[in-house]
Amino acid sequence: MPDARGPVAACVFLVGSALLLTALAVTQPFALASLAVVVLGPLHVVLATRYILGRSLPALGGSTGGTLALLVAAMVLVRIGAALVPTPGRYLELIGGCAVVGWALWKGLDARRRVLGLAAVVALAAVSLLELPWYWLFLTHGHNVVPVIFLWDWARRLHPGARLAFVGANLVWASAIPAAVLSGWLDPLIGPTPPTVVTRFGNPTVLLASASPPGADPALGLRFLVVFGLMQAMHYLLWMVFFQVAGRREVTRFGDAFLRLRGWRFWVLGAGVSALVWAAYAIGYSDGRAAYGLLGDLNVYLEQPVAVWLLLTALPAAATTRVVDDLRRT
Repeated sequence: MPDARGPVAACVFLVGSALLLTALAVTQPFALASLAVVVLGPLHVVLATRYILGRSLPALGGSTGGTLALLVAAMVLVRIGAALVPTPGRYLELIGGCAVVGWALWKGLDARRRVLGLAAVVALAAVSLLELPWYWLFLTHGHNVVPVIFLWDWARRLHPGARLAFVGANLVWASAIPAAVLSGWLDPLIGPTPPTVVTRFGNPTVLLASASPPGADPALGLRFLVVFGLMQAMHYLLWMVFFQVAGRREVTRFGDAFLRLRGWRFWVLGAGVSALVWAAYAIGYSDGRAAYGLLGDLNVYLEQPVAVWLLLTALPAAATTRVVDDLRRT
């Protein structure tokens, strides 16, 4: 199992898992993409939140932590509004998401560079409002690769040679395999027919459309579905296994900060959250997806600002603020 002392084991874990999941994603794209989120989705949010908070706690002093909590709560409310009134709600969710990233840049950059950061976010928001379907496609697939930023951050504790090998292992699953799928090399192996359990439980047509570029032909759409299923499964595996084992420092920091959620209590929380979402799925697939969507926002809008701050640690210290400096030191 990967840990900070075993970079070779970490590389084997990542590449081996990616190859196994690729075989499953290619042969059963509909099943992997639709059922993994049902089985693993709720618990992955709880585990991801534990690691992300454990990593970011050194930077959440003063008003930063409270503001972040309010922003995440606000985005959950926006998601509820988007479910009730989809058309304006989707636009509001886009604007809110960009606002969260803009706030993270404002908190992380020094005064001279804040304007440039905010200008980039405003430009992104403007383009996204004009091309809303492409924005949601980017968000759907982009969310699955956000752990790469946390992997890069984790890898900085390795020696340079081990770090290089670790980067190579991540390039395999995050770049080489998706490129091979999208190029069409694996088309003869892709299973184009959803199994009965998927057709009875959900809507394969909607699933395919949600993972495909606007106007994509069926062959290209299947390729994107394969990539989505693979990356979503790797996303879950990273948060649920890799970071929980390799990130013992962060997990311990979370437990020290939230004593009532240490040990067995944390797992009771995870089981309870999963049971509630599964109960919604039992009512209907759309109900389960709606419940998971609200829960998932806790993950999405918590990890985004923390990911931004981690990326900013690559800048010179003079270009960043205390928030980023605290993460850089820890």
